[in-house]
Amino acid sequence: MADSDWTGYVGMATGIFGAVMGFIGYRRSNQIKALDLRLELRKALGDAHNSLSTLRALVNAAAGSRRAVLAAKGLGGSGAMAAWHQMTDADLAEIDKIAASIRSEGADFSALSAEPLESEIVAAHKIKNSLSTLIDKYHGELAADDAAREQIAQTQAMLVASRQKQ
Repeated sequence: MADSDWTGYVGMATGIFGAVMGFIGYRRSNQIKALDLRLELRKALGDAHNSLSTLRALVNAAAGSRRAVLAAKGLGGSGAMAAWHQMTDADLAEIDKIAASIRSEGADFSALSAEPLESEIVAAHKIKNSLSTLIDKYHGELAADDAAREQIAQTQAMLVASRQKQ
């Protein structure tokens, strides 16, 4: 009978040890998950801040480009220029609103658990997507200006060629 009592104690000790190790592993996996989420959040915030600075420079470049193209077409003070200014002013206001909502890259997220971190990551990705949409919009505007410049150049080349024939 002594052998059966001894194995019961070993089984009980093994079970308790297994439960303690399982709890420690579970707690450690949650810590690692929170660390991964904090890292992903910092990356998303870094990308958002980078996109924000890129976008501001892009809007300024597009504004100068559009002003030059409209002036070359003789439409410097036209309704097209006023509409362009309205659009860029609205977009700049949206950019300022987005910039105000972005958390600092240096913010301390160590106190947040997994659920709030996930919410912050979702918010950062939404901001990043909004900025990407605006970046794509202004890349398209610059491409349209480049096409307009090419057309203006072709028109001028045809005018010069027709004058030389006369």
